[in-house]
Amino acid sequence: MRKPVTLIAGQFGSRHFGTRPYLEAAVELTRKEAPLALYIGAASGDAENFGTALCGLIAAAGPADVVWPKLAKRRRDVRVAHEALGRADFVFVGGGDVEAGMDVLRGAKLVADLHAAADRGVVFAGMSAGAIMLGERWIRWPSADATDAEAETYECLGVAPCALDTHGEGDRWAEARSFAAVRARELKRKAKAYGVPSGGALLVRSGGKMHARGEPVPVFAASPRGAAT
Repeated sequence: MRKPVTLIAGQFGSRHFGTRPYLEAAVELTRKEAPLALYIGAASGDAENFGTALCGLIAAAGPADVVWPKLAKRRRDVRVAHEALGRADFVFVGGGDVEAGMDVLRGAKLVADLHAAADRGVVFAGMSAGAIMLGERWIRWPSADATDAEAETYECLGVAPCALDTHGEGDRWAEARSFAAVRARELKRKAKAYGVPSGGALLVRSGGKMHARGEPVPVFAASPRGAAT
């Protein structure tokens, strides 16, 4: 049975990247005394300083060991990642660029392994772009000056049965609103997106039940011919 997924927005300027207390609570969901954790840094290009700091925070939250296979580098540790996904109790997906991160995971042929891990009860958590990647889909535009009429959505990991944005409070959740409107147009029915503000998190339980943590989480819904509200 799938375990709850913790989607963390993170907090700029925080030495814990805004992961507390959500990271500790997510690790506790493994119900293991010394779980094995896997860090996925694909979205950040496996940035060394960022990944090292996050692995330290994950280790401090309770795991006995944190495995970090480098997947975005020229020499990818794909075999290590495959093996770790077969043994891990906890998987944390770090932040960066959503589309770049998904491209790396697809190129490494790890998407099916991630789904299999979720199905066997591995606990997942993600931060910022990593949280978005754990959702079902996200949005892209063909160019910087393109409008929503030219935008499309693309598939993410779908470990959490929802679509979400993070850190969008500054522009009133423009991308979450755009996603809901574009996805509704694609589906020809109502669609929605969640907005997890900085310092907050969204806990997604089996069956799609949502619980905001730390900050209120707005939900934006749109019909095929309307703007998101």
